[in-house]
Amino acid sequence: MLRLDSIVERTPRLTKGQHLYKAGQKFDNLYAIKAGGVKVYNITQQCEEQVIGFYLPGDVIGMDGVQDLFYQCNAVALENTSVCTLPFDQLERLALQIPALNHQLLCLMSRGINDTRIHSEILSKRNADQRVAYFVWYLSQRFLNRGYKHTEFRFGVLHREVAQFLGLTPETFSRILAKLAEQNIVQWKRKDIEILDMASLASLADENQLITDKQVEVKRA
Repeated sequence: MLRLDSIVERTPRLTKGQHLYKAGQKFDNLYAIKAGGVKVYNITQQCEEQVIGFYLPGDVIGMDGVQDLFYQCNAVALENTSVCTLPFDQLERLALQIPALNHQLLCLMSRGINDTRIHSEILSKRNADQRVAYFVWYLSQRFLNRGYKHTEFRFGVLHREVAQFLGLTPETFSRILAKLAEQNIVQWKRKDIEILDMASLASLADENQLITDKQVEVKRA
């Protein structure tokens, strides 16, 4: 930990709307989020924003730049955000000396691939209600895994951005949130999310089915 800490660079605090990096920018660093949140997105040929993902404290971003040595996406602060900068060349050298660190980097890459797979499966195999339910459930699990309160938390993302990420219209997203509130499953007001019935949320999200689908694919292979 001491050797890893020796290469970490303290980055000035980002304000809401400030970019950490942009697509096409030279790749030098990975970034560990300490506080706040970051949205990663691309701009399509139709000049529309395409949200890739939302990242929370404990997440590491910037892996998209490793292969071609420039960032493929844009990363912008969703609110006042603190990050630690990890110079990749130094991190790579250190990982060769510390097997546990090298394993952790591989785990980060694997997690990114898995998140992309889950997002793709949600869009292709889940109806609108299930998409919203799974998104809230998955958020709660991410907070839980980081040791934070997972049934009541703040998520500084506009509803229309989440709707776009889930392939829904803002109107459909708002209608589903209203339904979840009426059923006393989830209350999502502005940036505050409260899960009132975790069991019902998990059931509606059908989160076990995503695991089952993947197991079937492995057996077929």
